[in-house]
Amino acid sequence: MGKMDLDTSEKSGGDKFPIGGGEMGRLVRALDWSKTSLGPISAWPAHLKAAVGLMLPAQAQIVLFWGPEFVALYNDAYAPTIGDKHPRALGRPARENWTELWDDLEPLLRSVRDTGETVFAKDRPFYIERHGYPENVNFDISYSPVWDEAGKVGGVLCIVSETTERVAAQERQRLLLRETNHRLKNLFAMIDAMISLSVRSARTPQEFAHALRGRLAALLRAKELIRPGIVGTEQATTERTTVDALVRTILQPYEDNTSRTRISVSGPPVVVGATAVTSLALALHESATNAVKYGSLSEPNGAIHIEWDVQGDDLRIEWQEADGPAIAASPHTRGFGSLLTEGSIVNQLGGKIEYDWQPNGLRLNITVPLDRLSA
Repeated sequence: MGKMDLDTSEKSGGDKFPIGGGEMGRLVRALDWSKTSLGPISAWPAHLKAAVGLMLPAQAQIVLFWGPEFVALYNDAYAPTIGDKHPRALGRPARENWTELWDDLEPLLRSVRDTGETVFAKDRPFYIERHGYPENVNFDISYSPVWDEAGKVGGVLCIVSETTERVAAQERQRLLLRETNHRLKNLFAMIDAMISLSVRSARTPQEFAHALRGRLAALLRAKELIRPGIVGTEQATTERTTVDALVRTILQPYEDNTSRTRISVSGPPVVVGATAVTSLALALHESATNAVKYGSLSEPNGAIHIEWDVQGDDLRIEWQEADGPAIAASPHTRGFGSLLTEGSIVNQLGGKIEYDWQPNGLRLNITVPLDRLSA
């Protein structure tokens, strides 16, 4: 049914019910209910009229599903929650307009109708298509029976409140707390590694202090590139840079200032746009941190070689570790740092990341589309 069958109240039996009720009250009065399974308003039972009369002026989001077909009636507060399903959903069986979630919704409604018991849940997830695209949403719900004079359930009164934004905010907060804890642990690990590097290369306490200050300053510069860090909430920096400058800034704190090359980088000039800097910097920083904690940079003779090149429309970065702890097999689980790295490359830059756990060290291949990298 593409449009509502609207008519005068006389065609519904001359009944002026309901009185008031805002825009939905007007639509209820105008609909030719004789063409629906509920019949004309003049023939509605008293308990249905009572439920509708209470629902329409309410400020809470309420929908009433009535009869064996769960015919829908709802108020002004509820209408926005179903998007473009309004107003065609009014007076129609719920299955017609809640098709995409009917396998989820119907058992809830039937449970209330068959048992007479209220169904209640907080932040319950639903899948819905209400604006022309799929959404995963959350609602606080209270589905209660409406009894008739014979003691049977005539319909289900659903009082709901959308909590999608609240749930998303709570998830962002949870991720922020988790990342804060993750970053704090990493910070201590990196400082410990820098102390070890500085001790190996310094001949005097003064040289040690100077080297450590330099590494801490370099670490601060690298940290500035990855604030605030939570995947999906990064804020763009104000300047463009290059892959070479970015890689060197991130890895400078881990150089040991000896004649031996511990970290080597090579590749052509490639521009990194202001929007992409944070995401790529975060991926490189997390990879360097893992190398310090578990990989080649955790060993005195360990080394990393980073090489990049342009292949077609993509930037390809190869991160090769060597002479670190022997790798017997790939890890069984992924840490939070790995999840952050993948989120930055895949979700934010539309690229891909591949891990190759070789016995002598990790090989990491990162691919990023050039159009996303230069944005």
